[in-house]
Amino acid sequence: MAAVFLGIALLATAALVWPGIYFTLRGFRALDRPKPEVKPRQDAATAAHLKQFFVGKQCATCGRPIPPVHAGELRPGLLNASAQEAIAWDDVLAANLAATLETHVAICSNCLIIGTLRQKHPDRVVDRHRTIESPSH
Repeated sequence: MAAVFLGIALLATAALVWPGIYFTLRGFRALDRPKPEVKPRQDAATAAHLKQFFVGKQCATCGRPIPPVHAGELRPGLLNASAQEAIAWDDVLAANLAATLETHVAICSNCLIIGTLRQKHPDRVVDRHRTIESPSH
């Protein structure tokens, strides 16, 4: 009988201690992870203005027409022609929208990805001459 009570006491103790250990270890693992970068969201007016800007435009890099922007699809970007810096759709700030659209040209989503890769990892990009007759994408 004493063995049964001892077994019940051990199981009850384990049932009370185990959640504490689990949540403590989970908390320590969460401290090791870097916090995700939170970007400010664009308002609807900025998104609508950007959509209108890209209507009927051609990519300044590859020359292809930029398709209409739809939710859930890749979005085009902007290229600063003098500095050769690509800016993603989400990185365009509402405060600088008019000035940015005056100084930058439209690029398609494929060229935006290539431009971003070229900016972040210039040592891993090999530039080759491409024409509209034999595009890369």
